[in-house]
Amino acid sequence: MWPIVLRSGDGRARVRPWWNDPMVAQLTFIDHGVVPTSTALRVWLCELRARGFASVRTGAVTEACADVLGRQGFEILQRLHLLDLSLIGWQPPQGDHIRGRRLRVRELAQAAEVDRAAFTDRWAMDERGITETCEATPAHRAHTVDGERFGHDSLAGYAITGRADHTGYLQRLAVDPDCRRGGVGLSLTTDSLIWMRRRRLTRAVVNTHTDNDGALALYQRVGFRVLPHQLAVLVRRLDDV
Repeated sequence: MWPIVLRSGDGRARVRPWWNDPMVAQLTFIDHGVVPTSTALRVWLCELRARGFASVRTGAVTEACADVLGRQGFEILQRLHLLDLSLIGWQPPQGDHIRGRRLRVRELAQAAEVDRAAFTDRWAMDERGITETCEATPAHRAHTVDGERFGHDSLAGYAITGRADHTGYLQRLAVDPDCRRGGVGLSLTTDSLIWMRRRRLTRAVVNTHTDNDGALALYQRVGFRVLPHQLAVLVRRLDDV
């Protein structure tokens, strides 16, 4: 049954129960850059309440979309820095590099465990969320670093990289807290950028929590710059629709 797709004349959104609370609807806008009208949002909220949800939370949206959502009673739950990097002439940082490999489908449960350890239950993705992240762009690559060198039986970290037109997206980067400061995040980020460059993409984009100083420092180290506009995750209760 899940996910379902909500449609209006000016946009679409994918909905499924949030993995950590089935009473919360996870709303992800499919058509990037398309802001739904207030009328469409009201219809969608009524449908979500009719399906038994108590509240709804969005994925990361632009400031313009956040303004529309705010007029419909949504509140900002989290702000995100948006960063970009020009891949024209970009060179990988010098230093030791941990060799990674492809993330296998049978390892999605392990990747979800790493995600939960890295982001906590409040922001983590489950196996389905990881799969949907992979499917969000026309082409993607899921890469991982084994935890063996850190004394772990599972994964040390993983990254999902997507491609759309001439832009590459570092869609998800998660490192097990026990393996941080060991070069895992830097290696996975560098691998993602090399993958983009080999496909002759011209720009890379990533976002991170505004209070995630470690991730921000990592991305700036490899050449990303913080853009002046931010993204936001919003939430709304449905008891008054």
